[in-house]
Amino acid sequence: MRWLFTAFYGVLAVFGPGCATAADLPPVSTAATTSARLFVELVVNGQEKGRIVSMHLRNGHPIVAGSDLLANGIPANATGEVDLADLVGVQAQYDAGGQRLLINADPALLPTSHIASLPRERSHTVANSGALLNYDLYVQTSGGSTNASLWTEQRLFGGFGTFSNTGTMRISGGNTSSGYLRFDTRYRLIDEVHAIAMTAGDLITQSLPWASSVRLGGFQISRDFQVRPDLLTMPLPSFAGQTAVPSTVDLFVNGYKQQSAEVVPGRFVLDNLPVVNGAGQATIVTTDAVGRQVATTVPFYVASELLRQGLVDGSFEAGLLRRGYGIRSFDYGAAAASGTIRYGLNRRLTIEGHGEATRGLQLLGGGVTVQPGLWGVVDIAAAASHRNGRADHQVSVGYSYNSRVFGFAAQHLERSSGYRDLGSFNLYTLQSTRRSDRLILTAALPGQGSVGIAFIDARTLDRTRMRLASFSWSRPIGRLANLFLGADHDFVRRTTSAQVRVLIPFGRGSISAGASRNDARGTLGQLDYQRSIPSNGGLGIAASVANTGGGSAFGQATAEWRGRTMDVQAGGAFAGRRGSLWAGATGTLVMLDRQVYAANQVSDAFAVVSTDGVANVPISYENQNIGVTDKHGRLFVPSITAYHPGRFGLDPLALDAGLSAPVVERRIAMQAGTGAVIHMGIRRALSVSVPVFEMLGRPLAPGGIAHRAGDRIAEIGWDGLVFIDDAAPQESLDIVRSDGSRCRANVKVPAGTQPLATLAPVTCV
Repeated sequence: MRWLFTAFYGVLAVFGPGCATAADLPPVSTAATTSARLFVELVVNGQEKGRIVSMHLRNGHPIVAGSDLLANGIPANATGEVDLADLVGVQAQYDAGGQRLLINADPALLPTSHIASLPRERSHTVANSGALLNYDLYVQTSGGSTNASLWTEQRLFGGFGTFSNTGTMRISGGNTSSGYLRFDTRYRLIDEVHAIAMTAGDLITQSLPWASSVRLGGFQISRDFQVRPDLLTMPLPSFAGQTAVPSTVDLFVNGYKQQSAEVVPGRFVLDNLPVVNGAGQATIVTTDAVGRQVATTVPFYVASELLRQGLVDGSFEAGLLRRGYGIRSFDYGAAAASGTIRYGLNRRLTIEGHGEATRGLQLLGGGVTVQPGLWGVVDIAAAASHRNGRADHQVSVGYSYNSRVFGFAAQHLERSSGYRDLGSFNLYTLQSTRRSDRLILTAALPGQGSVGIAFIDARTLDRTRMRLASFSWSRPIGRLANLFLGADHDFVRRTTSAQVRVLIPFGRGSISAGASRNDARGTLGQLDYQRSIPSNGGLGIAASVANTGGGSAFGQATAEWRGRTMDVQAGGAFAGRRGSLWAGATGTLVMLDRQVYAANQVSDAFAVVSTDGVANVPISYENQNIGVTDKHGRLFVPSITAYHPGRFGLDPLALDAGLSAPVVERRIAMQAGTGAVIHMGIRRALSVSVPVFEMLGRPLAPGGIAHRAGDRIAEIGWDGLVFIDDAAPQESLDIVRSDGSRCRANVKVPAGTQPLATLAPVTCV
């Protein structure tokens, strides 16, 4: 009968709380052949699953439905019941006192947990309609001649995209021609969902490292991943491990903690974690409940040159070749088309292709970018051109490796004599490169500074050769100075140049002195001084003087003042008895929301923060104070990172009494080259106190509640005082006294009442 009592108490423990406890259960005899059905909590490798399953014992072995085991991560047959003693790598024990089934399984049998960094959400951008004018005025006088130029950019922007035009107006006092020279005119529209940019007008074709870009007047459609900072475009490493019990996993990359997470028993994989570019080491530290730690170090290599698996990048352009850029405003030649595509085949291989075509020339090429394990990146590409019935080829092979202390890059390029592309097919005097080799080595030596070595060997089609080698070394000298050494050698001309320089920084300024020598000029001594402009604007100075071994002296000096609305520069230079003076001014005028704003520079996105007419409100962007609103309650913010959801905020504690800010923070993302109005309205809110009395003339007892229109609530304090926040001219208070009885009081706020004033008493009836 013992099994009957066991089953009876088991049922009571689950379905009849209060009738029996786990401690009341008699122990189970392992000699029993079969037990009644029990209901137990499943515990796997020390982790309480929080689920009750049905179980019975057969010859002391727990028997559980296979579906219950599968639901809790134990591999088993889903149909019928399973004797846990028959499962390889699984041990089970019935805890009669705790009414639990304790299972210890090999971690390799348990499900794999995937732990990924928090996904970055795509931020929807805002853009209001407006106009912008960038300008750069420069005037120089030298040798009795004065020249002036005014570069401008005119831009219209909004939800329709951006339309811009750039050019320079030149006024010359010498032989140089005067007039207006146009540079680029284009319209650009962004599809942020698919990260696609469409451009019409003057543009530059996209290319690959083994191809060249040209200017076209036409149309372009291309991928632009900059508009989607939430997308990861390169493959990132995954780090795996396993744990037998619930643990905490910490990930350290190059000694810096990147992530911490709780993991369940079994295998785990840390996916898509942001790490450094190049070679590094990841250390995975698992800590169980009793503090035991196991650390595993795994090397990795991240190649930003690769595309994430399945990701496509590329562009297509068609139009007329631009000629004489910077010399003539309108000079377009033959029709041409160009296309580039890249595809991430897997995490270690990206394939790419490029094609060009115009009348009399066709070009087609392809390549691969491969990451051979932890040993860097290899690039291989080949292209063929067909021109005037002749086929020619180009072959390119490159290798690069980067780490925290060492970097190496090598590239070999070879072309046949007739190989041409869109950039060179009609330049008959161009002596294109026939063969080139390039080697670059950088190293950070512990305690000895940084070293850089480069070697270039190139030959043109007319067999002209160039062989150059350069060396540089920099390191700090104590805590007060930095030393730089550099040398270059031309093997063809057999000339050598070298320089040494010492830099001493102090505050916002720095002084550097150095000497250099080459075979043509001799020895040159130089002294420089620089004082940087403060981040919030002000004066900056740069000056330099030099003297050659023959006694010739020359130098220059520039002063720059940066205000909120303009950047002004002035300076002069001399070389022997000749001298020149110059002055300039740069800035931006923006028309947005029917207002005109001036700034010293607008390089990306911009915004106007509006507080609905309230002046002198401190505004912050990304937790940095950027200014206060003007008398119209507006602040122009000229420098905002495009497509980044930046935080705009205001400090409510800085507001005067009687002002209320319903919104104190907004996160907004904006398109490149556009602006928007960020509304953070502040309204005047009159807060008052009013004593409320009973009809018999005594104050209401404290502790009651006063309900206002819209379910706004105020508490009743001592002497019947009720504080009314944001009071209307007429307020009706439905009051619940402390004893539960009710009454109503009508409050009138006289015109001209000051904030935080105490009104005349009112009666609650």
